[in-house]
Amino acid sequence: MYNKTTLPNGLRIVTAELPHTRSATVSVYVGAGSRYERDEEAGLSHFLEHMLFKGASRRPTAREISEAIESVGGMHNAATDRELTVYYAKVPHTAALETIDILADMVREPVMSAVELEKERHVILEELASVEDNPAEMAGILIDETLWPGQPLGRNVGGTEASVEGLPLAAVNRYFRAQYVPSNMVLVVAGNVRHGEVVDAAHRWLGDVPAQAPGAWYPVIEHSGGRRLAVHNKATEQAHICIAFPSVALDHPDRYAVDLISAMLGEGMSSRLFLELREERALVYDVHTYPSEFRDAGSFTIYAGCDPENARVTAELALSETLKLFEQLPDAEIAKAKSMARGRIQLRMEDTRSVAGWMGGQELLLDEMLTVDEVVARIDAVTRDDLARVGAELLRPAAAAIAAVGPFEDDQVFAGLL
Repeated sequence: MYNKTTLPNGLRIVTAELPHTRSATVSVYVGAGSRYERDEEAGLSHFLEHMLFKGASRRPTAREISEAIESVGGMHNAATDRELTVYYAKVPHTAALETIDILADMVREPVMSAVELEKERHVILEELASVEDNPAEMAGILIDETLWPGQPLGRNVGGTEASVEGLPLAAVNRYFRAQYVPSNMVLVVAGNVRHGEVVDAAHRWLGDVPAQAPGAWYPVIEHSGGRRLAVHNKATEQAHICIAFPSVALDHPDRYAVDLISAMLGEGMSSRLFLELREERALVYDVHTYPSEFRDAGSFTIYAGCDPENARVTAELALSETLKLFEQLPDAEIAKAKSMARGRIQLRMEDTRSVAGWMGGQELLLDEMLTVDEVVARIDAVTRDDLARVGAELLRPAAAAIAAVGPFEDDQVFAGLL
């Protein structure tokens, strides 16, 4: 499925040769995210991501970077999360090697202009402000703060208005030099390319970057007995509710059981929560579940949007359906969840960008890459007993937290649910 080469300076190069495609996705994954930031630096990784698009040594303006990719019909972007930042471009396969040059220049020699930093500071503040117009996103941020209070894992990746306003250019430069080092980066190319040519290009543009150990990330701090209910009062038409349970880490063998539980409980229009809360009771428009896995922690979240008058009954039913799932696990339902998981992976592998994402995230965070067949085998190996055990261990109301955004003066509407 893939080829891998590691340069002497520690840069990992991973490719998937897909000769049937006419495209190629070039990505650079970097170990930089909110889990690497001190409190006063909140949002630094995301700020740096923005700055790398402002120009680099061989294309010193944002326009030149964009035109180089868009002129061949390509598209490019980046994303910052808690544990990684990724820069990517999807282009015609004939432009893949030139695109390696573009992204390599960005992550190696960006133009760190004080003038451009001040411009981008305003852009990021506008991005943070846009969250106020998205109460569902606000609920997702609030539930993470409730699960992991007072630490990077529970922070908004973009930081706060105060932290972004206070970040100086010196801090951005220091962080760049600490994290954007070869051993902390993975160059991934998926598409109609040849591995040897990709390695040659990587060696040309990044092979002489000195080796250096990157900065460390902050481990999760377990909290017990703290706040488990958080409500943000906002004049919205809907209440946005998140119920979350601490879950397993990225490399935990039970993560595949968690994924199947999510598929049965809240993924798709035939899931239990959708059928009960929307089809039967007409309480919600959107209800779904999603697991999140990190290096040393994880969460399992239920989201529902409903009329504020129905907020309590919606939360009650979500909790009761979760418990009910493990009272009876029909073979047909387990088989459907496994088939759904297999099918989604297979469909995902048709797109070069998704293939690059499959490889890059695993290589950077786990230092290994499971193939599709290996993951499917692990999914198929999950038994009913595994599902019942994992559900009983993780999805307990006593371990849950609730966060809600809506027109609530206090948290009394949810009192006593946990």
